[in-house]
Amino acid sequence: MMQGLLQRYRKLPPMAKYLAISVFVTVIDTAVVWILSMQLSVNLTAANTAGVIVGQIIHYSMASGQVFDMEFGPIGAVIYFGTFVMGLLLANWIITTAFSLSVELLGDHLAFLFAKGCSIVGPFFALYFLRKFLYGLVKRRKNQ
Repeated sequence: MMQGLLQRYRKLPPMAKYLAISVFVTVIDTAVVWILSMQLSVNLTAANTAGVIVGQIIHYSMASGQVFDMEFGPIGAVIYFGTFVMGLLLANWIITTAFSLSVELLGDHLAFLFAKGCSIVGPFFALYFLRKFLYGLVKRRKNQ
């Protein structure tokens, strides 16, 4: 059964692989943020930063070769982690804004889930297309 899933995964287009990896990482990221912010009372922005960092390390190790066909090297790492910083800033702005706008209506826990969901969707698309563009520039330059 696992071999069948792996074969199907390998046949997915790059964006679908990126989505699958992102969903896996999102579960880990969200668990880290939930535990830190909701259970240990860590500031939401700090908790989100910790969760996103953990997630991005896992994401980089999985997506670089499988999605963007880039080797683990300095150029790939600079692109990935440079875009990560932009994504983190965007995600932190979204989660704090969405949480503060929805907490009175939804309460802490639902507002957290709503805000975290919002902070995942926007950066997901922004980072995928930005990374695809930047990795494409590097590949074209190498092939010249």
